[in-house]
Amino acid sequence: MTAGKVLIAVVSLSAAALAAEVFPVLNPAQLAWKPKDALPPGAYGAVVRGDPHQGPYAFFGRFPAKFTVPMHWHTEDVAVVMTQGAMMIEPEQGAAQRIEQGGYFFLPGKMRYVAKCAHPCTFLAWGEKPFDIIYADPNDDPRLHARK
Repeated sequence: MTAGKVLIAVVSLSAAALAAEVFPVLNPAQLAWKPKDALPPGAYGAVVRGDPHQGPYAFFGRFPAKFTVPMHWHTEDVAVVMTQGAMMIEPEQGAAQRIEQGGYFFLPGKMRYVAKCAHPCTFLAWGEKPFDIIYADPNDDPRLHARK
């Protein structure tokens, strides 16, 4: 092996080692909050990993006080941790559950439910497959009203 090839190999290995040590960090002030057109007005989201339309992904969601997402579901599984405030999940089948700050919940794909925050709330949601939202009543879908 020539000295040039050895140098290239060492630089390549060093770059790979450096890349393995670097990890993304986002503090709250760095989150890029955007209005979510698939949710009622007042909802915001900030993607922190991947692409929710493609998966895998992770995003923070933020709802204002007295916020309700009407009966809906997601095609794929979604895991959630409440980072601020609390959320009520009212499944179509079963009893309502309150998830407090720091609490975790798992939404199986196609589970129909209503989500409510009485006070402002923030959560981290993630999944491995594409994220979507489908409303039980199409009239509840704000994307359809925005197009008119």
